[in-house]
Amino acid sequence: GPVSSVFAISEALTLVLEEGLENRWKRHYMVHNYLKNQLESMGFRYLVKEENRLPNLNSVYLPEGQDEAVLRNRLLNEFNIEVGGGLGDFSGKIWRIGLMGESCTFNHVNMLVGALKQML
Repeated sequence: GPVSSVFAISEALTLVLEEGLENRWKRHYMVHNYLKNQLESMGFRYLVKEENRLPNLNSVYLPEGQDEAVLRNRLLNEFNIEVGGGLGDFSGKIWRIGLMGESCTFNHVNMLVGALKQML
């Protein structure tokens, strides 16, 4: 088991070094801001104030009148896109949308936004 984990972390760090750490941070902020603008234009609101947000984890309230579980289920079953639901006090109230590593791309955001526009 540990051999696979060591190999995986080695490969992940190689990807980071190839892109460059500063470039990777910049990409995460750019894609986060793009996602933020797209979601807000559709009526989503962020849970956390902008100055306290992490670009990797976007916690958002859905537009008024939308059932988060129904939409999340449709995203998964119809579009093969998975977003996390809220936890604890936020269960049933928010989504947690991850933008991490190799899935932090404009293409991934466009796929999510396109699916949301079809469903909303």
